[in-house]
Amino acid sequence: MSLGDFEGGGGVKVECSARIVGEVCTKNRLGKIDGRYPHWVSYYTGERFSLVFYRTDGAETEVGPAIFNVVKKVGRGGG
Repeated sequence: MSLGDFEGGGGVKVECSARIVGEVCTKNRLGKIDGRYPHWVSYYTGERFSLVFYRTDGAETEVGPAIFNVVKKVGRGGG
């Protein structure tokens, strides 16, 4: 999830495969990716804050898809 007064991107880009890079819009909404794939934030202007959640305990999960569907839109507006 990303919050703040920013424009022009700010989504999370993920290398889904050697030739495919996907992007998840996280502005004011939760998104889900598998962080074991290379990922970064696309160019943006303004002030951007990220909330990142990850699991550190329990059984290891198998590598799945790089990007999952948007989980839930939070607040007003969006990206």
